Amino acid sequence: MSETEKTPLEEFIELYAHIKDKFAELPSVLTRLSSFSDDIVKENNDIKIKLKEIEGKFTQLKQEYETKDSKAEEALKEANSYKTQLESVESQLSGLRKMYEEMTQEKDEELNLQELLEIYTILFEKVFAANPHTKILLLLQGVNKEEWTRDELVKTTGFSPAAIIKALHDLRNNGIIETDDSATMAKLAPK
Repeated sequence: MSETEKTPLEEFIELYAHIKDKFAELPSVLTRLSSFSDDIVKENNDIKIKLKEIEGKFTQLKQEYETKDSKAEEALKEANSYKTQLESVESQLSGLRKMYEEMTQEKDEELNLQELLEIYTILFEKVFAANPHTKILLLLQGVNKEEWTRDELVKTTGFSPAAIIKALHDLRNNGIIETDDSATMAKLAPK
């Protein structure tokens, strides 16, 4: 062995002599390292807990969004349905408006008296069909007969004699028809 070559024991002793002073600091460094690693582990666990909380909140918000989104879609569908109904009503009103405008333009033209009477007859039959007053007026206006007896009115209208008498008195009291004193004959009052 040459002098420059050292045995492994000599190398160890030489190295140990260099680090011997620092070796005494090793327990303190290891304690700090252990404390530092505990802090990292604790911080890591805290982060995992917060991550789970955030994921839970995210899932909840996602569900709320989907619920609200579906409610918004339902509301939009309902609004579209109402819009369609409104458009339908507006279309019908437009047709009525056109018909009204046409009717007002036709005012200047002469209507055939028979057509006008047919319109009134339909209106009276559909609107006032259960009213003896209306049926009496229709008979007095619509037939070429000028005077009607009370019995004829009862038979023709199908109302009871009491209802016919009351209707004749009401019409007479309002100046629409003329009757004799006992209301056995009726005719339209002159205009």
